[in-house]
Amino acid sequence: MRTATMALAGALLLAGCSNTPGKQAPQAPAEPAGDNILHISWGGIAEADAGEAKRHWSTWAINLVDGGPAYGWLSDKGITLPHALNFELAGTGKIDSVALDNRFEPVVREDGSMSQTAEGSPVRRFALLGSNKGPEGPYEMLVEGEAKADARTVVKLPTAASARWLRLRIDSNWKGSGPTRLSDLAVIGTLDRRGDAAAPDADTSGVYSHEYGPILLRQQGNEIFGCYNDGLGTLRGTVFGRIMRLAWYSKEEGSIGAATLVAANGKLYGFWYRPEDKMGSPWNAVRESGLAGADLGKCRAALYPSS
Repeated sequence: MRTATMALAGALLLAGCSNTPGKQAPQAPAEPAGDNILHISWGGIAEADAGEAKRHWSTWAINLVDGGPAYGWLSDKGITLPHALNFELAGTGKIDSVALDNRFEPVVREDGSMSQTAEGSPVRRFALLGSNKGPEGPYEMLVEGEAKADARTVVKLPTAASARWLRLRIDSNWKGSGPTRLSDLAVIGTLDRRGDAAAPDADTSGVYSHEYGPILLRQQGNEIFGCYNDGLGTLRGTVFGRIMRLAWYSKEEGSIGAATLVAANGKLYGFWYRPEDKMGSPWNAVRESGLAGADLGKCRAALYPSS
């Protein structure tokens, strides 16, 4: 978020010169000290929940690691409480606190639709569990708490805890029934290695299945060459551990932008962005095969630019 420093300074000056007490602006929620190690830029990922594939992408669990309340998670209408959402850090984390953001922020989506009112009821009672064994656990209780409705709530752990896999258990919402929503989840702490949880010889090259057509990636060292939409879009960037920072170019639209993707568990997790970091939508995909033997078609030139 950008702060209007000059505007704020001017407002304070005017308030100081006036005989009428100025109205105090509402304070932003206090930021906990430390880094959000669950953020996509740190290699954190969220797994899809049951029924997610049938919902609009603006309700997917991956939105909880984008660092803001514009897009969030909404439970499936057919699934009752409690809910369990699963996350994975890029490495073993030392966790000090957790922040749940229940604020609703109206936004015009990339497809032109607009969220006018919040769907579902915000998270109320919750528990954060962690594991160092694997995504299936066993899990240990890290902290329990109550999130404020339509606000950001920071809950400090009784003692700092170590975990790589996390499970957010949502026990209730403020309505007491019906769909549950959450705008953002932050895990504050430190990582033993940022983004570098992939094996040293891991290769992200391959053909990934996506609803708008396959994404093809070729990794050469720490460089990434890619293609999507059957050659109408190209990708170029670098990979650090499992985190990819990419630039995309759409020949069809004549537009450019950026993408942050995490390669893990045979999948891609992340987002693509318009200029000025305006988020387009999640760019999740599932690896179908390697490049060897695949029909590269119009993507060959983008994957092998020097050939």
